[in-house]
Amino acid sequence: MKRSPARLYTALAGVFLLLQGASTLAFRLVPSLDEAFPHLLGVTHMMPAHSILHIVSGLLALALLRWGGERGVQIFAAGFGAFYVALAVYGWLAKDPTVLHLQPFDHPFHLVLGLVGLVAVRMSLPRSRRDSRARA
Repeated sequence: MKRSPARLYTALAGVFLLLQGASTLAFRLVPSLDEAFPHLLGVTHMMPAHSILHIVSGLLALALLRWGGERGVQIFAAGFGAFYVALAVYGWLAKDPTVLHLQPFDHPFHLVLGLVGLVAVRMSLPRSRRDSRARA
């Protein structure tokens, strides 16, 4: 199996998104969890829609990692990276929490993770494709 930066990004993003989304959704749905560990939702302010988006994104990443081949992980890293960069820029410019109830600390986090995804895709392209794109 080929190991590439896009594959590593997709694996790490998939695991993190799935764990983060599942934990915050569980804490929202089971009040005793939130009472036992109030810090999780106290810091993240995650709402169910945001948690569900993380769960779906994480499952998609892991599915593409398993069955999508190198093209699938590159598509995930590029798409998710671009989405996160756009979400960060939108959040900063619009100052709108959106339906996801984004917090100000989410924007730099989204920007960094989005850019890492885009760089991972760039680094994963075969050298001949990178060189031909640079000349074009």
